[in-house]
Amino acid sequence: MNEIHAMRVFVRVADTESFHSTARQLRVSNALISRAIASLEARLKTRLINRTTRRVSLTEAGARYLEGCRTFLEELDHLGSTIARTEDELSGALRVVASTVVSQFTLTQLVDGFRKRYPSVTVRLTLAERHVHFVENGFDVGIVTGLADDTAVVKRTVGVNAFVPVATPAFLREHGLPAAPGDLLSLSSVGLEDEIRSQTWNFRDRHGIVDEVRLAPAYSVDNWFLARLATLHSIGFSILPRGVVQTDLDDGILVRLLPDYSIDEPDKHVFIAYPARQHLPRKTCAFIEYALDYLSRELAVSNRRTEDSDTLALQQPRSLPDAVSVAANAI
Repeated sequence: MNEIHAMRVFVRVADTESFHSTARQLRVSNALISRAIASLEARLKTRLINRTTRRVSLTEAGARYLEGCRTFLEELDHLGSTIARTEDELSGALRVVASTVVSQFTLTQLVDGFRKRYPSVTVRLTLAERHVHFVENGFDVGIVTGLADDTAVVKRTVGVNAFVPVATPAFLREHGLPAAPGDLLSLSSVGLEDEIRSQTWNFRDRHGIVDEVRLAPAYSVDNWFLARLATLHSIGFSILPRGVVQTDLDDGILVRLLPDYSIDEPDKHVFIAYPARQHLPRKTCAFIEYALDYLSRELAVSNRRTEDSDTLALQQPRSLPDAVSVAANAI
């Protein structure tokens, strides 16, 4: 029998001075009460209770043990109620790691909305360019891409954050608008360093035919945001996560290239990941559910917006608005 449970039984027997009354109150058999007391006495190697046919009384050791049991159990119950109260209030720090392919604007709105709902929770958000072993690094939740299967991690799909080739209107006026993936080879490009992301890209047309293109970037950087800035400076075109450049596309600062092609990218799926444990803190569970709902809606809206703009681009002659000054101000 669990020792703490046996201690509670012992305290109840001491209060009632009766095995039978204790058994009736706890709705168990007399034999179970006797076994609980016997297990404590065996462990302590001393008699705690004197038994007679009419009543029970504590031995000297039993009286001392009763005092200690009361103090211990009161502290234990106080600790449990304190933890439960803290969990009910959803307070404390929550460590979240997010892939940089997810829009910083979207992440900021996500955290802001969650904090408004649960103001006592402090969120510590870390952005990661590469794949992160977030459990080993002490993170509670990950908003990640390209996550390998791991029995220690639960991952739930949020949506798709596609990659898109983009360039400034100024760059395209000078170098021309590519009509097919192969045309990209003659243009200067901005990309991530090879150890972060391969320069081989697979473009799939609307008939399912794949065209593989291997780029040789004129300028390589170690994160998506530097790649975006370099693209805004018209150093070259780039292939970036849509979440990084969606606002630029909406504002006409960047132009989507090859809208009738999609890019096969293994890291385009966005997941909410968290440790595979039976009991997660309530603040972690609350953030997981909030993030799943918020991000799935945001990515769905973004996908529809991109599909609509791609359809419009295919139906109308492509023009290159004069957005050079706008792009400069955005930087």
